[in-house]
Amino acid sequence: MQVNKYFFVVLVGLWVLPFHALAVPKVERHPLACDDVFPCPPEIRRRVDFWVQVFRTWETSQIVFHDTSRPERVYSVKTTDSRCSRKRPGRDVTREKRRIRWNLQQIAAKLESGGKKWSREQRRLLTLFPDRDPKEIRRASNNIRCQQGNRDRFADALKRYGRYRDHVVRVLRDHGLSEDIQYLPFVESAYNPRAYSPAGAAGMWQIMPRTARTLGLQLNATIDERFDPEAATWGAARYLSRATKKLRSLAEEKTGGPVTTSQINPFVITSYNYGVTGMRRAIRKFGPDYVTVLRKYKSRTFRTAVRNFYASFLAARHVAKNARKYFGNFDSDGVMRYTQVSLKQPTSVKRVKKVFRVSDKQLKEMNPALTRYVWRGWRLIPEGYVLKLPYRKNGWRKKIAKLEKLPAEQPQLSGRKYIVQRGDTACAIAEAFNVRCRDLIQVNGLGRRALIRVGQKLDIPGKPRRPAKAMVAKAPAPAAVNHAPVNDKAKKAKQPPATKAEPKRARGKTAKAAKTPVKPRDKEIAVASAVTSLPESGGRLLEPLTRDLDLEVVIRQHNGKRLFSIRVQPEETLGHYADWLGLGFTKKLRAFNRIKPGTHMRVGRWLNLPITSTGMKETFEKKREDYHRTLVDEFQQHYEIVGLDAYKVRKGDSLWRIAREYELPYWLLTRYNAENLSPNIGERVVVPSVKAKKPQKEPPLTHAS
Repeated sequence: MQVNKYFFVVLVGLWVLPFHALAVPKVERHPLACDDVFPCPPEIRRRVDFWVQVFRTWETSQIVFHDTSRPERVYSVKTTDSRCSRKRPGRDVTREKRRIRWNLQQIAAKLESGGKKWSREQRRLLTLFPDRDPKEIRRASNNIRCQQGNRDRFADALKRYGRYRDHVVRVLRDHGLSEDIQYLPFVESAYNPRAYSPAGAAGMWQIMPRTARTLGLQLNATIDERFDPEAATWGAARYLSRATKKLRSLAEEKTGGPVTTSQINPFVITSYNYGVTGMRRAIRKFGPDYVTVLRKYKSRTFRTAVRNFYASFLAARHVAKNARKYFGNFDSDGVMRYTQVSLKQPTSVKRVKKVFRVSDKQLKEMNPALTRYVWRGWRLIPEGYVLKLPYRKNGWRKKIAKLEKLPAEQPQLSGRKYIVQRGDTACAIAEAFNVRCRDLIQVNGLGRRALIRVGQKLDIPGKPRRPAKAMVAKAPAPAAVNHAPVNDKAKKAKQPPATKAEPKRARGKTAKAAKTPVKPRDKEIAVASAVTSLPESGGRLLEPLTRDLDLEVVIRQHNGKRLFSIRVQPEETLGHYADWLGLGFTKKLRAFNRIKPGTHMRVGRWLNLPITSTGMKETFEKKREDYHRTLVDEFQQHYEIVGLDAYKVRKGDSLWRIAREYELPYWLLTRYNAENLSPNIGERVVVPSVKAKKPQKEPPLTHAS
């Protein structure tokens, strides 16, 4: 009897086991506390439930495979090191998608033919389709999406949140915005003030370079306020306040009457990811009905990440408000206390550390807006900058007085330039100028391979490596001849200008001719000067990134008058030009070029500048050059280019749209396709393949394929 009973239990266990294996990952229903400010329409509640699960359950090492239209339909969850990327997924991700797709197609075929033999996996997947509709299952097989989990990153975000919460809430109140917007940085950056996306968005609020200036944020070679949590919060609040006014005005015009906050806020939040212009198009077409827009609005750029943005915000709000429930007890970072000092003159970091006796770590933590050029000593902290110092009860009055009495400083960047000639290497140039090779590489953003090209202008660091020895100098490059444009279709041909400074010649030595290259003298130099090339059709891997843009102002004659002209480059606005010219406002520039408000500044078009002196021209060129160098430098600090892809242009494509699809900066694509900024259908454009140097910290929470 005991034997028979044991045998029966074993049989039951074997019978139950397959059904246990049939279990699919479940997305729970969460008690969402929605309101009239940020509503949760029934049509998106399950979508919100899915994002709550992403934030509270699955780790970043886990990839969730689910349905694009119905994200709560989860097929599997895999632990893998593979990337979850729409354009370049990892091998494990691709294999799992194919496996799920094949099984779904098999299920649909068997349902249509009346087949009854199901594999264990097919029976498991079939439980996700209670209606057993073959058409629905076939549709689902072509809409499999992957999403990286975020529980551990959300936990880190909760710790950082404590440091910035009070300031964020205060700024939102000052702008008349809902305090619940404080949960938006959980989605944007996991409350990481140093976050940097592959598309070039930076800081806690993930602000793009072009947008920064319109929000009153500085972005130049010394300061990038997108990385300053306080300044960036003010900028984000300005954006959201303006977006609310613009979208509300259009919605009221469309409906012919007032609209409620609950109607407009989903559009405002979505605009932070998609842009106000995109949301205005959607409202013009369907009115202020958010659910209808989600269901019917069609656009190549209105993709899954955009459709999920409002839902992910609601989910982040729910998880953050219930953090103790989902994460237990955790330590939150305390509010940073500091003293502010407005600098009366440009000052080096080295001097600040010496006078105030503070460490690099303390200064960097409190002054994240200062760029690498400042920390390296190649630029001074500018006059008027409000420097943050550790809080002291008795203040820093005596130290501040001491700082202000010290004589003016000069940055370690010498101001000298060198134009690369045939046979040069980065380290050989550094040797000739008696500076460290790594400093020359860093100050010019040459990357790990230290790639340089003939005609490229290099800045020479100012601090010598050691006392000069006998060196070899290059002859200066020939003077340039500028061919002035005649009209907007004219091609501008420029040669590199003459060298502004030459390496010093050792006493008693004669400079060799320009044809004789300076040879590397040690292993370090030889390694740094190596060049990795791709096939001729692809070009060199990093050359377009390190290439100097043609940013000089062209002087030309028109109707007997002298005009100063430039070609518009990516990430530039009329506001930038006004700032670099010292005009303050864009009104004069608009009048000078007869530009109507709202006109799109097309990249490559000619623009005339109201320049009145040589000094004004040189200042403009210097600030413009610093701005573009900073964009490249910040990108290279966070990402590296590991390959080049060829993309065949389709109908409706532009470099800007392709950049958005691949989540890359627009300016990066223009550098790799400088000869074809407006490609035709069927042509191929070069798309760089990038890899994050710190992948766990870089991607935004909603990054997925």
